[in-house]
Parts: sequence; structure tokens; C-alpha cells
Amino acid sequence: MGTMMSSIRKIIGSRIKAHRKSRGLTQSALAEAIECEVASIGRYERAETAPDGEQLIKMAEFFEISPMDLLPVKIDVKLQAVLDLRSELIDLVRTINDPGQLERLIGVAKESTQPERGR
Repeated sequence: MGTMMSSIRKIIGSRIKAHRKSRGLTQSALAEAIECEVASIGRYERAETAPDGEQLIKMAEFFEISPMDLLPVKIDVKLQAVLDLRSELIDLVRTINDPGQLERLIGVAKESTQPERGR
């Protein structure tokens, strides 16, 4: 899946850059408009990382395009499900204001990412 993710990041990054440049914007101007770090825009455009769902939506709204216009035309169904679930999780986490609940959630997340032992 690593190669597929790398290809997806390249496509997303090149589309972000193309939309930014077509509007004559610097990375700094785009970062300010969508309220993120300038370095993040550079990392997206260099395909080092991909924007999360929220950032993708903010960019699409700023560029006045559909978020799908920043994604590969043919997106894997499993990948789309992962992206949708991540976005839902982010939305839910933002509603939690109790430090204890956040700590428990972090514990569950860390436990979920550990390789299974003894199987």
C-alpha cells in the first residue's frame, strides 16, 4: 500500500500546486488562507505527506472546486473508506473537551496501532 499512497500523494500535491500557481499564489498565501503552516503546503506539494480531510476541504473551498478535484480520478474504495473514517474520527475528537477522555482515546489508538502479539 506504500507505493499506492506515494502515488496518491504525488497526484494530490501536483494538483494543489497547479491550483495555487494558476491563481498566482505563494505557498505562504495559501497557508494563510487555509490556516495552516507554510511548511505543510511545501510537504503536500513535494508529496512528503498528504493533507488530512479537513485541510483538503479547506483548500477545495478556497479554490472553489470539489475536494474530489484534488484527488486521483480513480480512488481505491478501501482507501476512500479509510479517508472517510479518519475524517469522522477527527470530527469526533474535536468535540471532546475532557483531558481524561482524550487520554483514554489516545491509549486506544496507540493500542490499535501496535502489531498483534502471540498470534
